[in-house]
Amino acid sequence: MNIKRPLVWMLAFYLAGLTLYSLLSSYIFIIGGISFILIALWLLLPKNKQRIANNYFLLCLPLLFILGFYRMNLQLSPGSIDDLFVSEVSGTVQGQLVMIQNKGEYQVLTLKHNMISLNNIYKYINGKITIYTSSKDQYKIGNILFAEGDIKKFQKASNPGQFNEYQYNRMLYIYYKMNADVINIINHKYSIFPQVLYDIKIKLVEVYNKMLPKKNAGILSAMILGEISLLDPEIKQLYQQSGISHILAISGLHVSLLGLCLFQFLKHLKIPLILNAGISIFIIFSYGVLTNFSVSTNRAVVMLIILIFAGLIGRTYDLLSATAISALLILIQSPLQITNAGFLLSFGAILGIGLVNPILSVLIPYRNNFWDGLKTSISIQIITLPIILYFFYEFPTYSVLINMIILPSSSIIILLAILAGLIGCINLPLGVVMIGGVHYLLNFYEWICREASKLPFRTFLMGRPDLWILIAYYIIVLLLIYFYKKIKRKICVLLLSFLVIIFMKSKPLSLTVTFLDVGQGDGIFLLSPSGTTYMIDGGSSDVSKVGQYRLAPFFKANGIEALDYAIVTHMDSDHISGLKELIKGMEDSNGIKSPTIYKGNIMIRNLLLPDILKKDEVYEELVSMAEEKGIKITYIKRGDSIKDGDIYFNCLHPDANYSFTSRNAYSTVLSISYKEFDLLLTGDLEADGEEMVLQELSDQAGFTDNNYMENTKIINNDSAIVSNYKRQPATDYDILNKKVTRLIQFRFPCSAMKTA
Repeated sequence: MNIKRPLVWMLAFYLAGLTLYSLLSSYIFIIGGISFILIALWLLLPKNKQRIANNYFLLCLPLLFILGFYRMNLQLSPGSIDDLFVSEVSGTVQGQLVMIQNKGEYQVLTLKHNMISLNNIYKYINGKITIYTSSKDQYKIGNILFAEGDIKKFQKASNPGQFNEYQYNRMLYIYYKMNADVINIINHKYSIFPQVLYDIKIKLVEVYNKMLPKKNAGILSAMILGEISLLDPEIKQLYQQSGISHILAISGLHVSLLGLCLFQFLKHLKIPLILNAGISIFIIFSYGVLTNFSVSTNRAVVMLIILIFAGLIGRTYDLLSATAISALLILIQSPLQITNAGFLLSFGAILGIGLVNPILSVLIPYRNNFWDGLKTSISIQIITLPIILYFFYEFPTYSVLINMIILPSSSIIILLAILAGLIGCINLPLGVVMIGGVHYLLNFYEWICREASKLPFRTFLMGRPDLWILIAYYIIVLLLIYFYKKIKRKICVLLLSFLVIIFMKSKPLSLTVTFLDVGQGDGIFLLSPSGTTYMIDGGSSDVSKVGQYRLAPFFKANGIEALDYAIVTHMDSDHISGLKELIKGMEDSNGIKSPTIYKGNIMIRNLLLPDILKKDEVYEELVSMAEEKGIKITYIKRGDSIKDGDIYFNCLHPDANYSFTSRNAYSTVLSISYKEFDLLLTGDLEADGEEMVLQELSDQAGFTDNNYMENTKIINNDSAIVSNYKRQPATDYDILNKKVTRLIQFRFPCSAMKTA
């Protein structure tokens, strides 16, 4: 018996190796060896010998399984200088330039074959290094560069929802980054082919900027050339909220369209088939190099080559087999692509068309352009919905309808934009005439998105689904794919409905407290069993845009649309900068108090501020910002409290008439109680404030003397959490030990402990 689609089985075994390594990497060699032996023995069983004789690819399955182990282990192995510094160190790098990115005020240069020098210690780096420089010097791909500056490690995600800079760059085999002070060209030789393609890209960007307004030129530069940095941030957000941000990336569909159009054009010119295929493949491959081979471009190029090759040898093109070999080749190059949203969405869309669309064609027998487009969009959404929620946490409600409107014309935009760009390089006025239609179509896209953004419930924030939900979802989808011909239509519709139900959010069973990593600053989040949300402070003095990159992703990953209470202890920037970002991102209230409808940005309903007499400029600015957004403001002082079921918030400081000498001195102090759990939050309270709080706790405990320092019963703690910014280890422990000494004075039995 011949097994159908052997390439799909080969991909499955390779994926199994990648997955098993990711789950059980500490036992990699034991598990890998045992798994290899078991699979090999199973294949060699007598009953399987005939099957192997007919399907020689089965012998490759154990090897692909082990290859998955090996490749993932290789890509995740530490860099050769990781143990020489903690996070940042001065040094030099010499390597070959392989990629140039212009970011406006600075350039990003990527080097390979790097030799790094740290304190006269020389190390060769297998991976790449990214160099950031403000130099306006002209570099060419292939140049040997020597750079001096600060070498940094990429940061791992330290909060739920936070972008994992380390994992993303390791996926691209980029190990370190450098802020260069000096860059010298050691060898001026360059690689002609990639440099010519880079020059073409720069010329096309220049032509688009001359032919179109800056906003639309940026869209085309992203769609056609992969230059996302030129995209207007407002347009990017607008497209994301409307569910059409995929058209801003180089689409595999459009690459395939370009390749097929070119192939048919050359065929029409009576060019011999083999020469035609060679020219088409070379041009599409060159386009991939020009756009730095995004995942979708990589997939499309491989699948197009397979399609053309199948035609040459007279074989039938199989979508699933072509998809499998394309995925296998990409994952062998970079196993961590399996964690990349772009990879999963690109291949998920293909699987939706190939596997789910036939089912919907049976369930919805109507056949015309409208229904065919609707079924295709729904098919893609069914496969990609969990991926979208896992990486982006929210679902644009009207995305299916908007995509049905814009997708048919997006192919026209691609073809016209490329043609107009090439003609514009030769004759700019003629290029302007040709690109007019593209300009109006892009304006139409923007209008559609803006009108959709005015509709109610434009976005559903669902948060990152748990692993068991993802597994359950895809099991149901697989059952539908396998059994849809054998079960009734009503059952299919019921199962499809259940796919949405399993993503519904549930309330927590108990109080959860999360101390967020915001760098040099504070941010503490509490979620009560009633679903009420509390944020105490939220700022940083060293993390740029902490609200955008740390706070908002955390809230969205947890499915939190709004903060019911944002409590500010004091007005230092490292405690309020992120909250100010969230407030600024909210829509103006227009007289509406306490906003309730989620529109893509995290809302704050109530702002609690320390009740003090002297309010400085920063304090008044925060109050003014909150009032503009319709946020209810409450001033709290010692004796005020909040009750939320079994949770009690008691304010211990400051007094309403408290006289202070600094912002830290009036820090709000909260005592939080939940059943057997107690939490004391002190902000940046200073010595005189500490004495007042201890006196308050002593009074509450019933002690009548003034010797509260000896009344150890007032503080009977299990642990203390101290906020401390990551510096060099020696400095870390010096600071922490001073804090520990201070805590012990107040009868806190504790010691310094490194957690990250």
